Amino acid sequence: MLITTSFGRKNKDMKQIKKWVSTWSWQQYVVIALLGVALFTRFYNLSGTVQFLGDQGRDALIVSRIFTARDPVFIGPVTSVGNMYLGPLYYYFMLPFLWLTYPSPMGPVYAIAGLGVATVFLLYYLGKELVGSKVALLAAGLYTFSATVTSLARFSWNPNPAPLVSLIMIWALHRAFKKSVWYWVVVSLCFAILIQLHYITLLSGVSFAVFWLYQLGTLLRGRTAAKQRKLKQFGMTSLVSAGVIVLSLLPLLLFDWKHSWLNVQAFSQLFVGNDTFKVATDQGNRFLRAVAESQGRAMHILFEISIGALRTLNELLLLVVAVVLANVVRTKSNRKNFLGELICIVFLLVGIMGTALYEHSIFDHYIAYLFPITFLILAIVLHEVAKIRFVGPVLSLFFLVYFLQYNVPRMSFGDTGWTLQDMQRTSQAISERVEPSEKYNIVLLSESGDIDGQNYRYFLSTTENPPVLTEERGSVETLFIINEDRVLDRVVDSPVYEIVVFPEKDPKEVFEIPGGPEITVLRKSE
Repeated sequence: MLITTSFGRKNKDMKQIKKWVSTWSWQQYVVIALLGVALFTRFYNLSGTVQFLGDQGRDALIVSRIFTARDPVFIGPVTSVGNMYLGPLYYYFMLPFLWLTYPSPMGPVYAIAGLGVATVFLLYYLGKELVGSKVALLAAGLYTFSATVTSLARFSWNPNPAPLVSLIMIWALHRAFKKSVWYWVVVSLCFAILIQLHYITLLSGVSFAVFWLYQLGTLLRGRTAAKQRKLKQFGMTSLVSAGVIVLSLLPLLLFDWKHSWLNVQAFSQLFVGNDTFKVATDQGNRFLRAVAESQGRAMHILFEISIGALRTLNELLLLVVAVVLANVVRTKSNRKNFLGELICIVFLLVGIMGTALYEHSIFDHYIAYLFPITFLILAIVLHEVAKIRFVGPVLSLFFLVYFLQYNVPRMSFGDTGWTLQDMQRTSQAISERVEPSEKYNIVLLSESGDIDGQNYRYFLSTTENPPVLTEERGSVETLFIINEDRVLDRVVDSPVYEIVVFPEKDPKEVFEIPGGPEITVLRKSE
């Protein structure tokens, strides 16, 4: 009787599941398929292909000390330009995941890959409110198969969560107009997170400031009791939003207060100096060059990350995008999702102009926060072009085929030449040559320029006798020189400071890691 009842319950549950699945639309089936692809492209053979260079080793080393040495941090990574410190948020994002897999550094990598899959789903789910279900589905499909997006979702780095956060930001901005002004708090929270991931994301603040000022202007024009109540709510949410941003910056402010306002000075120099932003000077010709540069930045943001750097084709496609988006604005009164489309357009334009004013090279991870906007814009354009009789669907299909042909072969899932396991093996070989109380340091000679060898240093920090800390390097007894690039025949002739000041230049041992670097061991005489 119990078996019969149990079987009947299971049969009833199966019928309910089948009934629920039968109500799915074709779009939901496509989303499930895209999530399956995203799971594969973000997670397959992660440990064999993961990028674990100096930045990743440094981050893992700092975060591991939070729970192994009870050493909390109040600042994040230093920027490559401007010598500013980001906030510590990404380190604390890494913390639980690294703790779970320690000493393996793969925990944060899995977390980033998970965020990558979540972004695919949310690009459709939240995108439906912004631009409609069909356009959102198309954007999610493009995002899923983008080789650039996929590559940044397969290793741990502070800019890599930015696409998910910026997507939530533009959705909350949309809801601040459509649902409740209290969504401005969500917008400000997303902004507070973004500016701790990469300083270029400050441009997102310019974008949401445009819409904040617009909503403030519309509320100030109204004299009705309802508008006055909403204006009061708007003022309260604005104060809370400002408080969220200030609170998120509190660790950095305390650090700055203790260190003679180092960050404030670097930040001001970033905008008033002559070497970072073109608009910071009084030379009009530099500003005009920035305007001219906007075409190149637009092609980078829209096409170089999606179909490659084909200038002639990209110039033609940029013209198409400009015409279509201009038509979107022109026909705004007839468009159901115009507000969401306008938000995407404004974020795109601010991103283009902001990066055009930037003096230095723009790498893909700089504009990671724009990835969702890029693919939403491309989806809007493809959807509009497909409406053109006869030729429209063919042109859109041709772009999609070309997009897949470019991106799919660029997704590499096979083992790289030098894997995480190889780095761990090299570190183990060094550790085996160290006495229990021996003070030692390492130097890395490689194309990466990471002299400290932070990736190897992390693995050595997980052993019983880690390398000395920075402040103790003057007292080292042994120096291990890890020669990856093998440019020098005699590594002891290298101009690297740690090698120059080491008193003994006669190698006590030279050994090789199979398939890897040559390691020279210098030891002080007894």
